[in-house]
Amino acid sequence: FWGCRKMNIKRTAASLLITLSMIACERPTVVKLDGGNPPRFVLSGSGKLDEIVVFAPEQEPIAKSDPFDRTYAIWDVIPAGEGESVKALLDDVQTVTYGIVPRGYKQMKPNVGQAPALIEGKRYKYWFVTVNAPWGAGYFKIRDGKVVAVDGP
Repeated sequence: FWGCRKMNIKRTAASLLITLSMIACERPTVVKLDGGNPPRFVLSGSGKLDEIVVFAPEQEPIAKSDPFDRTYAIWDVIPAGEGESVKALLDDVQTVTYGIVPRGYKQMKPNVGQAPALIEGKRYKYWFVTVNAPWGAGYFKIRDGKVVAVDGP
């Protein structure tokens, strides 16, 4: 009886240790802003890039009632292929410049042409949607020709 109980305790402890080590390896998505207009988003984390969305300032009133509404998404980028295997690791992507589609991805919005120019002093929202790690999201403005992180509403 005691021998079986010791084995179960060892198995449970080993399972718990493995689970905790897997959780500890997950690093949330961190987005740092760099440059001017267009801004550069410097990415880090353990996830894979699933989607990039930048929202116009007009999104803010809608976001309060429906945070996932994309009516005012001005730039939306997704993987060019299907499945998780085509999504790039953030450590491989490293930097995304607004309006320049990363290799292996395609622009969904606008569906034709370039992403619209960003207007100095306006507050924009961004999402870097990832799989296998928490998303990165935040707000920015262009101020004196430089991109700066700002608080949301």
